[in-house]
Amino acid sequence: MRPEVYIKQIAFNDSSVFDFDKKDIVVFTGANNAGKSQVLREIMRSFASVSSPTKVITTDINAEYIGDISELKSEAKYMNGQYWLGNIQINNLNYIDDWWNGRDLSTLSRCFVNHLTTEQRLHSASPPSSFNQLEQLPLNPIQVLYANDEKESKLSSFFHKAFNNHIIVNRGAGNIIPLHVGEKPSMQHGEDRVSRSYLERLSSLPQLQTQGDGMRSFTGILLDVFTSKHSITLIDEPEAFLHPPQARLLGKMLAKNKPNDRQLFISTHSEDFLKGLLDADSDNVKIIRINREGNINNMNLLDNENIKLLWKDSILRYSNILSGLFHQKVVVCESDTDCRFYQAVMNSLYDGENEISPDVLFTHCGGKDRLKVVIKALKALNVKTAAIADIDVLNEKNKFKEITDSLDLDWSTLDSNWNIIDEYVRTQRPQLDTDEVKAEISKILDSVKNNPFPKNEVEKIKKILKNSTAWSKIKEVGKRFFSGDSYTAFNAINDICKSNGLHIVPVGELECFYKPNPSHGTKWVNEVLENVDLKLDPELKEAREFIDEIIKA
Repeated sequence: MRPEVYIKQIAFNDSSVFDFDKKDIVVFTGANNAGKSQVLREIMRSFASVSSPTKVITTDINAEYIGDISELKSEAKYMNGQYWLGNIQINNLNYIDDWWNGRDLSTLSRCFVNHLTTEQRLHSASPPSSFNQLEQLPLNPIQVLYANDEKESKLSSFFHKAFNNHIIVNRGAGNIIPLHVGEKPSMQHGEDRVSRSYLERLSSLPQLQTQGDGMRSFTGILLDVFTSKHSITLIDEPEAFLHPPQARLLGKMLAKNKPNDRQLFISTHSEDFLKGLLDADSDNVKIIRINREGNINNMNLLDNENIKLLWKDSILRYSNILSGLFHQKVVVCESDTDCRFYQAVMNSLYDGENEISPDVLFTHCGGKDRLKVVIKALKALNVKTAAIADIDVLNEKNKFKEITDSLDLDWSTLDSNWNIIDEYVRTQRPQLDTDEVKAEISKILDSVKNNPFPKNEVEKIKKILKNSTAWSKIKEVGKRFFSGDSYTAFNAINDICKSNGLHIVPVGELECFYKPNPSHGTKWVNEVLENVDLKLDPELKEAREFIDEIIKA
């Protein structure tokens, strides 16, 4: 078999060591300046450099060499007194044996490893020179398409899914091989691919190198991954120049169709590209999040088993939770309206001319019952995570404990104080006692005659049930509801929770940060964002302090 080189292990400067398989797709994520692209450069230099290259993030890269080097030697051509292996000039073929046996690929690295930078991908669309198929091997991916109808058809089908156009090889353009973009001309009776009439119709289509960066970059990646003989391909920000749907499609294509003898190492800042990889349900995807702290790059691996476990969760699958991989910190809220308000308040704190908002993502989980799921997912990737919950998170012991457990918080530090709060709340009269609840609900039931049951009446019943405990009042006034021992107990729980990333809304719930607006939910947020000065309005002072504390924690 043709010789191949694979990375089997990388050691990093945080002392972590990860093993890889020859079929793996390894994805590096992280916030800006975490070191994603640097890792790819160090991998490339580890093969291409004659001397020991300078390493910043990696400390050691071990490769596996398999196959028969004689097959690679057989591809060398003798021209003008020199041997040529592709574009590599070699004085003596025996050197190839020496390099291979000595594990020195500094000269041969381009035969096994390709680093697809954004510039290289754009250049890949340029037409290569034509060649003699009977006497020469294709040296360029477009030359491979020229010589292989099946690969041309496959790449064209991928391109069509992304851009609703086909890629067509022009086999009659003289000394170059251009790719055309558009609807492939149909063959007329008596025509073939080099018939003048057919070539005239084909040549009327635009050439790929004249198209936008998105088309050229997308094609450059596919050309290398699906046509070249490299056993390792490094792809830096494959999402560059692509719209989100195209980035997601590219990720899915790579995961589902990558040749088994190809190892991919990818740096990305795209949630959409990651989702595409996960959509493919591949067994070979590994995600490594880089979290830079000073001169140390902490590497956190999410292997395939855990990836699939997370991706089965419908809330995670259809949320923007993966965006958290690219931020310094994530704040998980109960609802989308919470996110919008808190994000806006944070931005108002940094509204100065030279101020930049912190790299913090606010994301929601669809209710406090889901907080634990999202927190666990983010912590599995070592994403710095905080959560915001309304004060009634303290209402049910088991649900509250599930959230604190997800934050690795020792429940024994909270238990006694929670019992004090629970006992106090039970002694307080609810807004409606049992008889009043039954009476109010009966009035609604007796008044409804139409079918189906009106939605607005359902909401009224829900509100009545909420008023059957003191917690409805607590959500209106916040921590001021408590007194004496219960107030001390709340503060104790609040301090412990804050130090571990759980921030309880001190005023009760979101809408209580600005009580002049009596609305609720989306309407409340819309009206506050449109009509209130978030930066200066005195009513929002507590909200600004609350968010500022979360950001700086």
